[in-house]
Amino acid sequence: MNRLRHLLPAGLAAGALVAATALAAPAATAAQAASGRATVVTALDYYSTGWTYLQVPPTTQVPGFAQRGFDDSAWPTGQAGFGTTNGTCPWNNQTNVKTPWAVDTDILVRHWLHLPRDAQAVRIQGTVDNDAQVYFNGQLVQSVKSGKCAAGAIDVVVPATYLDCCNLLAVRGHDAGVAAYLNLRVTYVKPTQAL
Repeated sequence: MNRLRHLLPAGLAAGALVAATALAAPAATAAQAASGRATVVTALDYYSTGWTYLQVPPTTQVPGFAQRGFDDSAWPTGQAGFGTTNGTCPWNNQTNVKTPWAVDTDILVRHWLHLPRDAQAVRIQGTVDNDAQVYFNGQLVQSVKSGKCAAGAIDVVVPATYLDCCNLLAVRGHDAGVAAYLNLRVTYVKPTQAL
C-alpha cells in the first residue's frame, strides 16, 4: 500500500486509498491467486532501471520508435519515474523522479522484458502527466488522456496474441505544461502447476 501512496493525489480519503489498492490487482488475477492456482509476478516494476529514452518537441515524429527492430543505441539510459520535481502532484519530488523529463515536451521510452511462455494476463499499469500512447511489441495497446494528477490512468491487459518471450514495452508520453511524470510496471499471472 505504501508503494501506491506516490501515485495518489494528496488529500484523498483513506477509503479512496483502499479502493485504489483494490483496483491495482486485476480481477482475474485476484480470483486465480485466491484459488491457489496462479501467482502474480512483477516482470518490470515501478522505478525500474534500463529504460532508453528520448525527449522531443511534441510535433516531432520518430517513425518506428515502438517497433522491436528500432535502433535506440544512441539514446540515453535512465530510471523511471521520469518527470519534474516541481508542481502540485505528490509524485513530482526528488524521491519519485529519477530521470528528468522537461515540461512541454514528449518523452519516448523503451524497455525490454522477458516473459515465460506460460505468462497470462500481462498487465501494464502506471501514471502519466499528461497523456500517453502505450505500445507492446509495436502494437498500440492503450491511448491515455490522463490530465493533471490523475493517478493510475495507464492500465491495460495485453492481448495474448501480442506476447513473445522477449518483449518490448514502448511509451510516448506527452506533457502539456507545469509538471511532467511517467512511471510504469508490468505484471503477469503464472499458473501454478498441478500436483
